[in-house]
Amino acid sequence: MLNTLLIVGALVVSVLVVVNLLTNLWARQHYLLISLWATGVMLAIAWLAGISWSELGLSMGGGALTSGLIWSAVLVGIVIVGYALAAALPLTRKGFNDSRTAEMGVGGVIYHAALRIPIGTALMEEVAFRGVLLAIFSAAWGTIWGVTASSLLFGIWHVLPALEFHDASSTTDRLGSGWRGKLTTVAGQVVGTGAAGVGFCLVRIFSDSLLPSIALHASLNALGFAMSWAFGRRLREL
Repeated sequence: MLNTLLIVGALVVSVLVVVNLLTNLWARQHYLLISLWATGVMLAIAWLAGISWSELGLSMGGGALTSGLIWSAVLVGIVIVGYALAAALPLTRKGFNDSRTAEMGVGGVIYHAALRIPIGTALMEEVAFRGVLLAIFSAAWGTIWGVTASSLLFGIWHVLPALEFHDASSTTDRLGSGWRGKLTTVAGQVVGTGAAGVGFCLVRIFSDSLLPSIALHASLNALGFAMSWAFGRRLREL
């Protein structure tokens, strides 16, 4: 049983490696399509391996759906309040300054905030890391190690995005453009997203549903993206 679980885990990780390279380097223009394909493939692998919808956090029965929706609403509300406070304070407001969004048109912002991020990023990553991988690793090694392993992989998943963030965000200017600065940014992003992965795992476990972690992930990224766009030009003047 353990060997089967680890083989399934290796298959899912292999899919994620390919997706990470495609969406960050080789086929970025097809990000949404690739992410949808990957989500379907990973769910199919889990189904073929005998992992239940309940183990994935996708069960709709037994009050799981209601619990998931309540948790989702509360978490999204907290994110909205948090971003509102961050936007109101001059010190934290500067964190929204990102050159990747400043010159984007309205259509592009809507596409990213309403489709690319919620479906291409949040849905795919939550199915992968808090759905399939968390279920596999927890069954193989127990919940604590399941959370640890899936969160570590989630941190590593962000290495390539961290390099792009280093070049685009004004918050990394003080680190410089050399390899030391980039290494610092990557290390910080890996640790930070790994810690966030632990938080997403806890939300998934305590809510008994994958919906809240998807909602939390989507709201954090999509609202943050929209805020960066809205404040982009104004921030350069502050």
